[in-house]
Amino acid sequence: MSDFLNEIFNKVATGKSIFKNRQDLSIDYIPDRILFRDEQIKKIGEALSPIIKGSKPSNLLLYGKTGTGKTMVARYVINRLMGYVKEPSTIFAYVNCRISGTPYRVLSEVAEFLGLKIPFTGLSISEVQKRIFDHMIKGKLKLLLVLDEIDFLLNSPIKKDVGNDILYQLTRYDSIYSMPGSFITLVGISNDLKFVEYLEGRVYSSIRAEEILFPPYTADELRMILKERVKEAFVEGAVGDEIINLIAAYSGSEHGDARRAVDLLRVSGELAEREGSYKILEKHVQDALKSIEKDKVFEAISSLPIHEKAVIYSIASFPSGETTGHVYLKYQEVCEKLGLDPLTQRRISSIINELDMLGLVSAPIINRGRHGRSKKIQLVVDRSQVYEALKNDETFKLLLT
Repeated sequence: MSDFLNEIFNKVATGKSIFKNRQDLSIDYIPDRILFRDEQIKKIGEALSPIIKGSKPSNLLLYGKTGTGKTMVARYVINRLMGYVKEPSTIFAYVNCRISGTPYRVLSEVAEFLGLKIPFTGLSISEVQKRIFDHMIKGKLKLLLVLDEIDFLLNSPIKKDVGNDILYQLTRYDSIYSMPGSFITLVGISNDLKFVEYLEGRVYSSIRAEEILFPPYTADELRMILKERVKEAFVEGAVGDEIINLIAAYSGSEHGDARRAVDLLRVSGELAEREGSYKILEKHVQDALKSIEKDKVFEAISSLPIHEKAVIYSIASFPSGETTGHVYLKYQEVCEKLGLDPLTQRRISSIINELDMLGLVSAPIINRGRHGRSKKIQLVVDRSQVYEALKNDETFKLLLT
């Protein structure tokens, strides 16, 4: 094994890399020039610019599918904005609600940006909010808060009331406390175009946000974006135009997702380099595409809560798809075998919508004539991938053996 590893490491150490700046293909990389987003950059810049003079900017909601540049543009504008704001009392904070995981953790991360330490657990949500607001009042702080994947605060009944209350308190801070020189401006980022439907009326009214839409990129736009990344990330000659066109065509026809297109470029390059090739070939792109799809599905299913796993297992039991009612009956059987208390059919219908959003199932509404309308639910990923991911969960091993 040691000799085998030495061979791998020596190959990397002595060989020529096709990468020039590999980090320029990372998910967190923000280029100096962002293509095809001038309109959104201008709108966000104009909306947030009052903070330069110490005034409160309007709240913003940025919408668009995954990979349309929402987070990159928001961080790009704020990074530039920070160069104009010299007051130490002005705080810029970025929190990804999905990565944080819970409303409590979201608030504790906000507190960290403000220089306030919150215990990892043990406090109520209202107490955490009170400590944050007291700290802001004491320091007369101005907070520009970006909540990425903000819909994650609201997309389940367990979190919905708590999430709505958090957003209400954040957006009402200025009027509740009326502290001159201290305010909170919220920038929410969501992949869900129906996000505002999750908001209670009082919250939607309180946010009063300007909404900015990020449309999917076209294949031609993705081609130009990839060309820029190739110049930055690869040595000359490592990526031909035909490879750029191929990746852009895949990404443009399926989703218009620039993040995924760049990821496909990166993985293709890594596969080429492992083979000792000095150029990315079509076979490397094809292999990268299969690898990314497999990893994406595996990660998505493995990270689901137990009841969501039970639902997708139930859906996988119907090769040709089924209605919500039949899926729910199967789900109840699965819960009985696993020793789980089943959720309500209404909640299962909501979970199916979430799985549809993740791209794991398809749930179109079909017309059944005099029987009314119903959803036909079926997998859009390979059934074997579902079972493979569920095998990692000890609870499901009995069902899959």
